[in-house]
Amino acid sequence: MMHRALTTRRGIALFEVILAAILLGIGLSIALSLAAQSLSQQSLGERNMVAAWLADEQMGLVVMEGPQQFLRTHPTSGTYLPPFEEYSYEVEVQHVSDWEPYLVTVFITWDDGDRSFLLETKIAPRQGDPEEFDDRRPLEFIDREAIYYEENLE
Repeated sequence: MMHRALTTRRGIALFEVILAAILLGIGLSIALSLAAQSLSQQSLGERNMVAAWLADEQMGLVVMEGPQQFLRTHPTSGTYLPPFEEYSYEVEVQHVSDWEPYLVTVFITWDDGDRSFLLETKIAPRQGDPEEFDDRRPLEFIDREAIYYEENLE
């Protein structure tokens, strides 16, 4: 009677080992799948962050120069230079009236237009007289090296 119980037990142990191996394989495949997906999402997040920086740069140019001056002096669409050559931009400036703010929209696209980032804001028109750029050169020559080297100071 004791002999019969041992043979039955051996079959159950083999079944438990096979079941444990299957469960371990499923667990490892899920873990590897999640790791690959997280790497993909991290790469997408990095590209979105770069697109946000580039859009902020374009928007900063519009704010700094004013919408009217920006339209006269800068292209409203194009591609970036390396290392950002896969990104392209388009700036739209909508003018409602003289006393209403401009609606400025910056589109950044990459992956051949499959992915995009949009930044939109309102910018007030510049009021008052146009700025005159003064000549900011110093009146006297400044020897900058003499300031740092003692032998030139004596």
